Amino acid sequence: MKRNVSAILLFVQAWICIAIARCMLVFMPFRKIAPLLGKSVVDDNTSGTRTSPRPKRIRTAIKRAAAWSPWRAKCFEQALAGKIMLSCRNMSGIVFFGINKVGDELQAHAWLESEGVIVTGGKEAAQFVVIARFKS
Repeated sequence: MKRNVSAILLFVQAWICIAIARCMLVFMPFRKIAPLLGKSVVDDNTSGTRTSPRPKRIRTAIKRAAAWSPWRAKCFEQALAGKIMLSCRNMSGIVFFGINKVGDELQAHAWLESEGVIVTGGKEAAQFVVIARFKS
């Protein structure tokens, strides 16, 4: 029972964080959002190889909340929401931004990694070349 309540509360937090992230992306320029993501880094180091269940629970909550969101909840919104949730737990994470050229079209993707776990955007991440990282 306690685990179910915890999962529900985490889902609610993820849903609210996705809503906040969406509002930020609609109403704020990226230059105002970037400092909230952490410091821009150029190295390829991850935030750690230690794996814990916390990032996995956050990943599950964000995936479920995105599915139930009436607003856009794509990769950037999910990565930003995950970053907010990690910050609330004093956990570090890296937000990655990547690009991929498909034909004449340039595609962009964002994903989040924490404690050796891809929290959001993991399935598509391998298809993209990393152009920026923000680490906290």
